[in-house]
Amino acid sequence: MADAKQFAEEVRRVAADTPYMVADETADGFTVHIDVVDAQWWTLMHRKSLKKAFTHLVTVDPTNGTYTVTDRLVTVEWQAGADVAGGVPRPVLRASAGGAQGTVRTISFRREYAFDDQGQYGKVVDYAFDSGEGNRLIDMVGERLGLEKKLNTTAKVGLGFAVLAIGSLALGGIILGILALTGNFP
Repeated sequence: MADAKQFAEEVRRVAADTPYMVADETADGFTVHIDVVDAQWWTLMHRKSLKKAFTHLVTVDPTNGTYTVTDRLVTVEWQAGADVAGGVPRPVLRASAGGAQGTVRTISFRREYAFDDQGQYGKVVDYAFDSGEGNRLIDMVGERLGLEKKLNTTAKVGLGFAVLAIGSLALGGIILGILALTGNFP
């Protein structure tokens, strides 16, 4: 069975000429994220004011031929400059960050028309993002290598809570139904 090193090498090969890169390799895994160091992709992210970043954390267990992918979404916003709210300009420096982890799916797009750097009116922002794209790349390689994908820990915990909640609601419904049938429902 393939180990983390082989898996990372194959993902790196398949990700060539895409915005994705393999990083942070360890003995049991690696991460896949958009290569913001590459000027081609940094320009897209910076000029288009993208505020979300996805990282896919891959963990491999070669002894049983499985792997997991944990998606990590980080949202960052910042503002520096003058705020003129209330008619009085004042210097402002604000930052906020948020995130999500587990199995995260988001699709977004943005199109804007304005004057570009050469003074021509036209489409200046046009992009689409699907967070599942990185997962599909990883899963394609995992399948080629004969590895089986398993749920990540965060997804297992979420699924456990969902089953517990549904079970509790079903039990409550059964109890209410029995009370109503026996005439003991207030």
